[in-house]
Amino acid sequence: MEPRTTSEPVNSSVPANAAALAAPRVIGLYGLPGCGKSYIMDQLKQELGETDFEFFEGSKEISKVAPDGLDKFKELDEYQQDHWRKYAIDAIKSACAQTGKTGIVTGHYMFWDDEKKEQASRVCSQADLATYTHILYVNAPLEVTAKQRAEDTKRARLNVSIQHLRRWQETEIQEIHNLCRENNILFATIYPNLKSKLASLIRDFQCHDENHNRFVAEQIFDKYISPSYDELQTVLFFDADKTLAAVDTGTRFWKIHETKGGKKGSVERAVPRAVGESTNDDEFEAICEEIASHTRLYPGMSLLLRQAERYRHVCSVIVTCGLHRVWQKIIEKAGLSHVVKVVGGGRLKDGFVVTPSVKECLITRAASVHAAYTWAFGDSPLDLPMMRAARKPIVVVGEQQSRSKSMKLKLLTEIKDNGLQARQVLLPNNTSPPLLDTTRLPVANLTEKSFLDEIFQPHGRPGGIRLHHATDSHTAKLLSTPMRDDSIRGPSLQEAHENAGRYLATQYLVELIGTEELTIRHPQGNVIAGYQLLDEERTLIVPLMRGGQPMASGIFNVFPKARFHDVKEPTDFKKEYIEGIVTVILVDSVINSGKSVAQFVQRIREMDGSVRIIIVAGVIQDQAVRGRSQLRAVARSTELTVVALRLSANKYTGKGTTDTGNRLFNTTYLD
Repeated sequence: MEPRTTSEPVNSSVPANAAALAAPRVIGLYGLPGCGKSYIMDQLKQELGETDFEFFEGSKEISKVAPDGLDKFKELDEYQQDHWRKYAIDAIKSACAQTGKTGIVTGHYMFWDDEKKEQASRVCSQADLATYTHILYVNAPLEVTAKQRAEDTKRARLNVSIQHLRRWQETEIQEIHNLCRENNILFATIYPNLKSKLASLIRDFQCHDENHNRFVAEQIFDKYISPSYDELQTVLFFDADKTLAAVDTGTRFWKIHETKGGKKGSVERAVPRAVGESTNDDEFEAICEEIASHTRLYPGMSLLLRQAERYRHVCSVIVTCGLHRVWQKIIEKAGLSHVVKVVGGGRLKDGFVVTPSVKECLITRAASVHAAYTWAFGDSPLDLPMMRAARKPIVVVGEQQSRSKSMKLKLLTEIKDNGLQARQVLLPNNTSPPLLDTTRLPVANLTEKSFLDEIFQPHGRPGGIRLHHATDSHTAKLLSTPMRDDSIRGPSLQEAHENAGRYLATQYLVELIGTEELTIRHPQGNVIAGYQLLDEERTLIVPLMRGGQPMASGIFNVFPKARFHDVKEPTDFKKEYIEGIVTVILVDSVINSGKSVAQFVQRIREMDGSVRIIIVAGVIQDQAVRGRSQLRAVARSTELTVVALRLSANKYTGKGTTDTGNRLFNTTYLD
C-alpha cells in the first residue's frame, strides 16, 4: 500500500547519490518524553559548537519532509508515518555525509503515555537502526522526569504515575539495548550529572571509530605478546565479567557509585566510558579497588590460569568490554598479573573501546600474525564473534539466574547458521541445567586432566628462522673488510658487495637449494654432465633497492638463468613476478630491525603461501632475528631462511654519510 500523499517534496535534502556517500557518524539521543533531552541538546550545542557537529530534533525533521507539517503527520496511519520517519532519518544521514559532521539526533523509541494500554506504540524503525552509529539513552531519575512533565508549558503531556514511567523506561532501555547489539550500534545510558563529560564522550565517539579501536587494541596486544613469548604457540582469550568470575563488575560499579551519592543506573558494556566518566579519578580508583577486593575468580578459571603460568608457549589474555582497571586489579590481587594480560578500556584516557569486533580481530591477529592456536572463553552474545574466529570456542555457563537471557537463542543460531562447534563449561561445576543439550554443546570440565592437556599441548608450527652466517670465517673477514672501510665507496664498494653475493651464492645458497644435472659440451668436443642451481629458471632474485642491488648482481652472476626483478616498496611486488616460481631470494646490503624485509615477506605470502623465501644480506643485526622483531613475528607462521655474510650486535642504523646505499652510489650528501 502506497502512502496517500501526492509526491515526495521537490526540494528534498536527500540526494540521488546518498548511498554512495561515506557512512557518517550519527548519534541518537533517546529517553522518556520529559527527561531533559532538549536541555541536554542545548548544552551540547554550546559545548561542542557546530563546526564539527550538527544537531537535529527528530520531530522538527519530520515536519520538514512530511506534507503539511507535523500536525497533519500525526493524522496519518502507521504505515505512512513510518514512510516519512524513514525519509527524515535518511535526510539527516545524507546531510551528515555531505558535510562530514557528526550528527546528534533527539528521538523517541516508543510512546506510552496512556498507562491503561498494555502495549506501547514503537516508532523506532529499521532505517533509524541502519543510520545510528551510537545511541545514548538519558536515564534521568523518574521523579525528576515526572516533575518536568507536569511543569512543561510548551507541550501538553498526560499525567502518568512513577510506576508507569519506570515500566516505560526499563522497557525502552532493554529493547534498545538488544536492538543495538543486533545492529552493531554502540549503546550507553547517560545521566544529567555527566555535564561536560558527556561532551568529551561525544568528541571521543567522533574521533574513534571501529578501525581506531581495532588498531589500538592490536598495538596493545602485540606489545604484550612480542617481548615475552618467543616460543608462543597458544593464546587463551577470556571475556571477563561472568566468564572469569560470577559477578558483573559494571553492575557492581553502579551499585557502589549509588551508595556513595551517585546517580543510579547501568551501562551497556559496549561503551564502558560512560561508567568511568561518571566519577573523578580518585572516586573511580576507589570504586575499582573495592570491586576488586570483593571479586573472586571461579576456582576452575583460577586453576586454568595458574596452569598456564607453567608453559612458555601459552599466553593468557583478558579482552573485556568492561572496566580495564577493575580487571587489572582483580588479576593483581589473584597474584596473576605477571601471567595474564588485560586488554580493555573504561575511561576516555584509555583511548579506545573494546567491542565485539575488537575481540574478533584480536583472535584473528593472534592466528594470522603470531601463528597462534587460539581458544576463546565467553558467556554472552558479545563474545560470539571471537568464539566464531577461535580454533577452540568455549561457552562459560554460570548459575541460571545470572545467565545472559539472549545467549541461548543467539548461540543456537550461531550453531545452525554458521556451523559453530563449541563446548560448554559449567561454573561452578555442579551448575545445572546446561545452557544447551550436550549433543549440540558438549560439556567440558576445567579440572579434568584430559581437558587441561588439550589446552596446553604444544602445537607445532612450520614457521621459524633458519639462520646461516659466515661471521667467524676467514673468508667473511676478508670479504667484509672493504665493505666496512669508509674510504671505499662507489664502484669499488659495489664490487665488494658483488663479491660477497657470489660467495654467499656458492657457499650457502647452492647447498640450501641443491643442484640439478644438465648437458654441456666439453672443449674436447664430447657431451658431458654439468650442474646448475635446482630449478634455476624458476628462481627469482629480488634486490631491495637501492642497497641490495650490487649483492643481488653477484648472486645473479652465479645463477644466470634465474629471473631478476628489483623492487623498492612491498607494493611494487607484483603477482606475475612469482607465477611459476619455486624460490624467491630477497637481497639487501644491511638488515637492521628486519621491519622492511618482513613487509616484503608478508607481501609475497599474501600472493603465494608455498613459495620458498630466502633472505640474503651482507650484514644482519642480531636484534632482527631474535626477540621481538617483526621479522621473527612473521616467521612464526612461515619458515624463513636467512643467509648473511656477517651477524652484528651493533644496533646502529646508518644515515646520510654512513648509510650503505649512499656509500654504494656516492650520494652521501643526502641526509
